[in-house]
Amino acid sequence: MNKMLQSVHWVLLVLYAIASAEPGKPDTSKCGSAPITMECCPDCYGTLPSVYTITAVKLDERDCDERVYNGLKVESFNLFMAKVASYCPFTGDQASLCPNGTDMALTGTLEPLAEVPGGQDMYVNADGLISITVQHSHFFPPGSYPYYEGWTWKPYRVFPPDKRLTAGCKRDNPEYNCDPPTGFFNFQAPNATVGGLRACPNEYEANVTSVYAVTPEFNRTDCVELDGLGTHVYTGPNPPVWAYF
Repeated sequence: MNKMLQSVHWVLLVLYAIASAEPGKPDTSKCGSAPITMECCPDCYGTLPSVYTITAVKLDERDCDERVYNGLKVESFNLFMAKVASYCPFTGDQASLCPNGTDMALTGTLEPLAEVPGGQDMYVNADGLISITVQHSHFFPPGSYPYYEGWTWKPYRVFPPDKRLTAGCKRDNPEYNCDPPTGFFNFQAPNATVGGLRACPNEYEANVTSVYAVTPEFNRTDCVELDGLGTHVYTGPNPPVWAYF
């Protein structure tokens, strides 16, 4: 396991919830003495933001509804990136026409927001690597899974914004987002018996750790298991970039 992947493993497995917590102010009276659920307290759970960023998430096995490992931002579906990889054709005197966002912003089912005419789409390659289509193209490679196939989103319990659900998260490091996610995405290919997400060394770029989806053809053994991609409200420039790459 390379040093970068060991760092992923440390971030996701050493970070731990420092305390259990009660939701902020939702009315839980209808739940009585029973466990809080969506049915008795829908306001106790988050919603999918209209525009959001994502982080790598590892649930705490002791209480997967209330405690999460969370922190590493996912930019261009890679980890350990302080700024999203992007391209803009405007230079020189026209450079001010380029959006100045630093995070990957998404909407709907992991649909990347970009200024390029026609936009861009996310898809999962047959081998599991999550990618974004090139500019001016909505081509999905044979055997791949378009953004509208295989993904599900589940809400998290609502916690106060200042509640520290992750110990050791580096709040002053732009590679991290330590706020509680509203929920998380996970993946299982249609008609597949396996699914999930992994953080793996990128096969094509040295020193890059990428997010992979577990597809029937996924066969990597050098990865760290993830429990999902956490969603966080995005408030920056929209769209944040001209195009992703």
